[in-house]
Amino acid sequence: MPPISDFQPFQAGSPQVGTITQWEDAKGFGWVKSGDKRVFVHIKEFERGQRRPKAGEEIRYIPGIDAKGRNCAKRVTFVRSGGRGRVGVGGWFLLFGLLVLPGLAMLRLPVPWWMGAGVMTFISAITYGMYADDKQRAASGAWRVPESSLHLAELLGGWPGAFLAQRRLRHKCSKASYQVVFWFIVVIFQIAAADVMQDQRLSQALMRYLAR
Repeated sequence: MPPISDFQPFQAGSPQVGTITQWEDAKGFGWVKSGDKRVFVHIKEFERGQRRPKAGEEIRYIPGIDAKGRNCAKRVTFVRSGGRGRVGVGGWFLLFGLLVLPGLAMLRLPVPWWMGAGVMTFISAITYGMYADDKQRAASGAWRVPESSLHLAELLGGWPGAFLAQRRLRHKCSKASYQVVFWFIVVIFQIAAADVMQDQRLSQALMRYLAR
């Protein structure tokens, strides 16, 4: 078998699987063995929200070349992610609390409450599926689902499904910029529900203010 080299190029673009043979956690980088090649990997290339890597673990990555001309791993995910996450009792209580006001607002809409609840559940299921699809695409190195599409699904009423997917799939839960937009959408729903409960006084007051 030829010696492992840092400079044996291989075809870029196709996902590869390798084993971390050395990991310097304090420095945030290590080396991966993929066939007869030695591949450099940096912590910044791991998908956000994942645990810290350690030697002996298998990873899936997209091959690339760094500034020093070394084979390096990009868009890294674990082959074994450690299973699904748990929502937890606190998470269920939080979700229930966030659904109380929108649920009460549905009772005041001119359509049956079960119809509104059904539509929200349906869109939430679609949103959960979009998260799962994006998670799978990230693991395989395929083209990702745009974040704008995920946020649109949340804005259309699928934010409860997104809430569950983030915790169950451990996906998009650690990216600060994404979470800011997600929780902004949740707040919008809370304000809209409060407005319905007050017979649209908030929206009417806003319209009068803008008309000045």
